Amino acid sequence: MNIKFGYLYRDEGNYKTFGEVVFSNPKHLPFKFIKQSIESNLIEGMWFEPDKWNVPRFIFHVHNPFGIHDYLWYEFDCLSQCDETPNSNSIDEFLKRINS
Repeated sequence: MNIKFGYLYRDEGNYKTFGEVVFSNPKHLPFKFIKQSIESNLIEGMWFEPDKWNVPRFIFHVHNPFGIHDYLWYEFDCLSQCDETPNSNSIDEFLKRINS
């Protein structure tokens, strides 16, 4: 099973933009272990820095001609097992990155 990491950006008007990354799990890490590892690295239990975690930024944060005037923390939304095709590195590589 692959691992789907769901996240979102919530702007000052509480409008939400959702994203997801699907990781392979070649080492068959237990789902509970993966979830605990992610949750233990969140800022105040819910946020993360997308650049530090190598999670794709939303297009409005990548292409902003006036510079970025809002915060860049994204919110962790959900984690699930799935059969979808991975679109990123493996989950063990992701966990190494966020734990460094």
